[in-house]
Amino acid sequence: MRKIGFNEGWIKLIMMCVSIVTYSVLVNGEPSGLIHPTRGIRQGDPLSPFLFLLCMKGLNGMIKKAEMNGDIHGFSLCTRGPKLTHLLFADDCLLFCRATINECGRVLDILKDYEEASRQKINKTKTALFFSKATDTAIKNNIKEAWGVPKIMQYEKYLGLPSFVGKG
Repeated sequence: MRKIGFNEGWIKLIMMCVSIVTYSVLVNGEPSGLIHPTRGIRQGDPLSPFLFLLCMKGLNGMIKKAEMNGDIHGFSLCTRGPKLTHLLFADDCLLFCRATINECGRVLDILKDYEEASRQKINKTKTALFFSKATDTAIKNNIKEAWGVPKIMQYEKYLGLPSFVGKG
């Protein structure tokens, strides 16, 4: 049995606190009846953005912990620059690690733990892998297979900007 880390526990605690939700309807300014949704909080609920941010804070902590433990190594734009392991944008994220089966497997483990704790699912059809030019084709294919991602992208755009780094 695997020990649950602080960040995973935090996410689970948050989700337990909000799994039971009820709504009431105002009729002539007075609450009337209770609605008990069968699927919990849904997209569009006023509480959703706050819960999402709290869960992403947990994911951020899980990634930082893996970096501090030396399980994953970030990417640096210059020789002595800070290492980037992840960038979070609203409901999207970019994750950076070395192109090894071990590191990519660790990132995948983090995402699986996040899925389990938050009950959110990673959309594999919207997930893309990017590799440096120096990455061996066999390694690229092994990582793609381990992740179950439909394709490897090269020099695509992300948020309107080119996704490659270095000398194009």
